[in-house]
Amino acid sequence: MEENLLIRPTLRVYESYLKRFKEELGSERKAAVKVLDYLTEIMKESQPLVEKLIEERKRKGKIKNPDQARKTIAGNNFQGLVLYSLIKNVELLNLPDNLILLKTKNHELVKKHATIKVSGELQKPDLDLIVFSTSPEKPIVIFSCKTSLRERAGQTYRWKLLIDIAKNCPTLKKKYLIEYPSEREVKVGLITADFYDELQNPQQRGMITFFDFAYATKPSSTRPFSLVIDDLSSLFR
Repeated sequence: MEENLLIRPTLRVYESYLKRFKEELGSERKAAVKVLDYLTEIMKESQPLVEKLIEERKRKGKIKNPDQARKTIAGNNFQGLVLYSLIKNVELLNLPDNLILLKTKNHELVKKHATIKVSGELQKPDLDLIVFSTSPEKPIVIFSCKTSLRERAGQTYRWKLLIDIAKNCPTLKKKYLIEYPSEREVKVGLITADFYDELQNPQQRGMITFFDFAYATKPSSTRPFSLVIDDLSSLFR
């Protein structure tokens, strides 16, 4: 419940952008696609409103460490904003209407198809969103949503490397005792707000090449988030 309250200012700003783009483009469907490239801007614009809620909860004793709370709230709000914007595109039929989108750290499909054993130890992906359809022959797409690439984004791409080794390199699979009995294809994606322009760093750009999909929620990005519409439509239609 608390998480839902803290994201409300961000969703209000999202709706204002959607309304503005709808007036500009004359189409809500087109507006819902365009706004995907402005989620970073929406996060920044809503920050003062979120900050007021943080200060209010600090005064009431609900938050003891404001700095840590800011990081957690920013991460949760970004994940929620990404999910909300994708669901909006499903509702407007920019994406297939048979898609199921969930904000989750765990799901039975993840346990069954996206869990790898290395020397007998379970390795689970660092995921925030899962996208799938009811059709078992279609892939499962897991997304890691990050406001910054400084911290845990590396966990996701290392896990993606494990999948590639398990599927394509029997020698290394045997050497490291990798077990990956998945019968359903798993695609791995990264969505970043890129708050600190880290994608200008060659090392970070190199890291994102390991993903099946990688997007930044900025219009200036070489992989703007609006491309997800074509990518998911191609996979699931």
